[in-house]
Amino acid sequence: MLKKTSILSITFFLALMLLLSCSSRDKIDYQNLAQYEHKATKEIVKLVTDAVNLIETEGKQAFENFYKKDSKWFHDDTYIFVWGLDGMRYVYPRDRSGEGKNMLDLKDINGKPIGKMFVEAAKSSNGHGWVFYEWTKPEYEKPIWKSTYIKKAITPDGEKYLVGCGKYNMPMEKIFVKKVVDDAAEFLKQNGREKAFAEFKDKSGKFIFLDTYVFVKNMQGMELVNPLFPELEGKNISKLQDAAGKYFVQEELEKLQNNSACWNTYMWPKPGEDKPSQKIVYIKKVKMPSETLVVGSGYYPEQ
Repeated sequence: MLKKTSILSITFFLALMLLLSCSSRDKIDYQNLAQYEHKATKEIVKLVTDAVNLIETEGKQAFENFYKKDSKWFHDDTYIFVWGLDGMRYVYPRDRSGEGKNMLDLKDINGKPIGKMFVEAAKSSNGHGWVFYEWTKPEYEKPIWKSTYIKKAITPDGEKYLVGCGKYNMPMEKIFVKKVVDDAAEFLKQNGREKAFAEFKDKSGKFIFLDTYVFVKNMQGMELVNPLFPELEGKNISKLQDAAGKYFVQEELEKLQNNSACWNTYMWPKPGEDKPSQKIVYIKKVKMPSETLVVGSGYYPEQ
């Protein structure tokens, strides 16, 4: 009787620990929603997180849920897709004939290697991330920007998958801008000027997306990299004014004298436009072996 009671106690304890572990994981994911400003972003993150939790509870049997039309998983232009971490596509409700194919070499219209970027996001240290690219919306002829959230799932029997969902023309987030600047700063430190500058200008890379791009200047105001306004490269823009007369570059450089990074707001044209729009930028100092550079990027809150 005592032995039976002990077994029941151990079973109850293990079940309780599993429940607490799942609850803790969900709580962390949903707390992270607070870092986003827009409802659309939060909805995509929550949907992918719910799909991951379902797979981690039910295993591959959960896949059938993602095909149900007019459900939370599959409606309008929203659908959950599932790949293996080797790039094999297992769930693709938009077109099931595309399942069973390895998509690791998938690229968008600009040559952005989105298949590899999906896998890299799932394999990253935190097991999730965003990928931005141009893709064809159903019933549209030309590709438009799509933002896709990727998260790793591990089934009860240990199989690993990446789960994703995207949205067309999703609003930009400040956190996306900060991350691309942080990533660019680290890339510059690790790889040096020549390789980093070429990467920042590459439209098929991860540093150009939506109306966002990475720019680099030195602490004297000399513009070194500006892929969407290349006419500024090689010029000292410290005295440059925006449409409202603000010396925004000078203001940024002054802030960076005593800070490692800062935010700024000014009026600047969107790529391909002449009319200035409000732009919010994040800039960060990068200490190189023989100089200090400034890496920045920004977005236009009114889209």
